[in-house]
Amino acid sequence: MQFAADAMLGRLARWLRLSGYSVYYSRTSSDEDLLKRAMKQGLVLLTRDGALAGRAEKLGIRVVLIHSTDVEEQLLQLADELGLRYECTPVRALCPLCNGPLVEVEKEDVRGKLPAGVVESVDTFYRCSRCGKYYWHGTHWKNIAQRVERIGGRLQASREG
Repeated sequence: MQFAADAMLGRLARWLRLSGYSVYYSRTSSDEDLLKRAMKQGLVLLTRDGALAGRAEKLGIRVVLIHSTDVEEQLLQLADELGLRYECTPVRALCPLCNGPLVEVEKEDVRGKLPAGVVESVDTFYRCSRCGKYYWHGTHWKNIAQRVERIGGRLQASREG
């Protein structure tokens, strides 16, 4: 499942990308651009704009009107409505900035490009094949994993209750 997200959903777009979902997102895209792109590419439109959601529905575009401003609530809504599953693994992840695929790179390839302390303390690195940004399992990735676990727990509880 692939998505187009409106300008109000940048954080959601990044979180979906981290779980391997392709999301077209641009803060400068007009509503018309989003509608055309969603229609042409068969993308599910994610929006917080009720009027945009109504226009999309009239055009036959699958749309989800996001209710909350909280990213965890947004992710839970998508899991409930679309059956999305979230993972915390760079093997499936897309670049949260540009949506490009991540590829594993050798430690030697990052020397001189990342802080020496990071290079010495981490064994596995990933690079976005589109924008070139590097990623690794550091504190930030641990925080992402904790949030994904928390969302999974909330999903489980809501399905059991």
